Amino acid sequence: MKKKILQFVLLLTLVVFSLPTGSFSQNSLKRIKHRAGNPMLDGHEFIINNFIPSPFITTKLSSGLGFATSLKTEIPLLRFADSTSLKVDADISYSNGNFEYQNALTDWAAMWINFSGVARLGTNTASVLVAGVTANTEFNIGMLFKIMEFRNSMFSSSLSINNSSSSVLNIYPFIRGLLDTTYPYSSNHIVNSFNPLSGTIDFRGAYKPDKSWSILGYLSGGYGENVEIDQIQERFIYEFGGSVNYNLNEKNHIPIGFGAAFKLNSASPTLEYTKKVTQTYMLQIAYTGRKDFIVSFESNYLRIPTNYQNVSIKLSAFSFGWAYFF
Repeated sequence: MKKKILQFVLLLTLVVFSLPTGSFSQNSLKRIKHRAGNPMLDGHEFIINNFIPSPFITTKLSSGLGFATSLKTEIPLLRFADSTSLKVDADISYSNGNFEYQNALTDWAAMWINFSGVARLGTNTASVLVAGVTANTEFNIGMLFKIMEFRNSMFSSSLSINNSSSSVLNIYPFIRGLLDTTYPYSSNHIVNSFNPLSGTIDFRGAYKPDKSWSILGYLSGGYGENVEIDQIQERFIYEFGGSVNYNLNEKNHIPIGFGAAFKLNSASPTLEYTKKVTQTYMLQIAYTGRKDFIVSFESNYLRIPTNYQNVSIKLSAFSFGWAYFF
C-alpha cells in the first residue's frame, strides 16, 4: 500500500513540474496578484475557518491553536468480584494545533503543506480506559484544482497524502482481553505506536446566496492505513461537512462575522474503529476588517464514539485561528 501511495506522490510532483510554461506567464501572475487577499466571489468576502477546507485558489499562511475538555461523561466500571458496576466521570483534556501554507501556482491550481498535532493533557482512571489517543502528529501535502467558477459559486477538488505518527493507549481492550478471550476488541499490548499512510480526494464548494451570507461545503474520501485498536488495517474513510457565515461588514460596515458549521467523520480522533461517525459542530466569530487577514475564535462540540460499552465521549473545544493572504 505504501508503495502505491509513494508512486502517487511522485506522480503528483511530476504534475506540478510539468504544468505548461504559460501557466506561469506574466498575465497569469497578474491574475494571481489581482486576486490576492481574502477569498471573494462577486465582491463578497468569504469567512474561512480551520474547520471546513477552503475551495479557493489563494496563497495563504494559516494557523490554529485549541483546547478541548470533556463534558460530563459517566463510564460504568465493572467490579471484578461481582456483576455490579461503578459509574465514574471521564475527565479528558486535549490540546491541538495546526500550521498550513498554501501557494497558488496558477489561477486554477495551488499546492499546500499542513502540520497538525493532538496531545492529551490530563486523565483520570475512566478516561484512560476509553480515550485511545495519547499523542498524534500528522503531515499532509496536496494539490487543489479549480473545477469551475460562476458569478456566485465555485467548485474545486484536491488530492492529498496524509502521514501521521500516533501513540495509543489500550488499557480497557487489554484487560478485557485477559478476562474474556472472545472479546472482539481485545488488545495484546497496552501501548502501541503507529505510522499510518493514506491518500485522500475531496470536492469543495463555495456559494454566495446573498451579499452578506456565504456557504462552504466539502466531501472527502480516502483509502489507506488506519489504526484499529492495536493494529494497522487498510480501509476506506470519509468525511463531509459545511458551514454558513454572515459578514456584518458587507452591509453594516461592522468588521465582524459569524458562522456555524458541522462535520461528520468516519475516523475517530481516539483512533478506534467503531463503525460509527464522529460528530462535530462549530460556532465562529471572526474579525473581518482587513482585506488580507482574518482572525477568528471558534467553539466546538464533539461527540466521539468508543468501543467501551457503546459509551460516547463528549468534548467542548475552543480554538483561536488566523489566516494571512498574500
